Amino acid sequence: MFASLLLAAALSLPTLPPAEYADTEVVTNVALPAVRADSRLFSFRLELDATPSNNVSLVFGRDADEDGVLSRSEEALAVGWDCGEWKVVDCATGEETTEQGAPGLTALDWRLVAVPGLSPRSLEASVGGASVFSALRANPPSFLFDAGWNTLKVACRGLDAPSPQIDCSAENTPMTIRVR
Repeated sequence: MFASLLLAAALSLPTLPPAEYADTEVVTNVALPAVRADSRLFSFRLELDATPSNNVSLVFGRDADEDGVLSRSEEALAVGWDCGEWKVVDCATGEETTEQGAPGLTALDWRLVAVPGLSPRSLEASVGGASVFSALRANPPSFLFDAGWNTLKVACRGLDAPSPQIDCSAENTPMTIRVR
């Protein structure tokens, strides 16, 4: 006999509305479910119709002033598609890591495991089953996860609607108990 325990905070975003203005930008801020202090697995999947002229950004951070909007100074990590390439940005320094992408229906799968103290230990990032962001995977920097994040900002831009689907979760490490 065995039992498994997995505690998680998960989020799936609904379809975004069409752009109201000529600049084609649609931005929404979503409160993230409370992340447990012992969360050690941070994962998301970003599916979209990628084109050379559209952009989808997932920006994670802590809404310190609790106004429901993630301002520039509150942003920590940005990940997404930008006009032909996948991009990860350390919002504190502006440092970018990019990977060439291919247009079409595609998805970025992200799975980061943190160690006690919540510093990143390992990162698996792939597009269509192929690994991406090898430099980040080799030595995951600390900006890739913070249990204090409470807001996700989603921004879409471009004439070609990317129709993103986003699933995000933070979990503690599963524990299995076996009794004989």
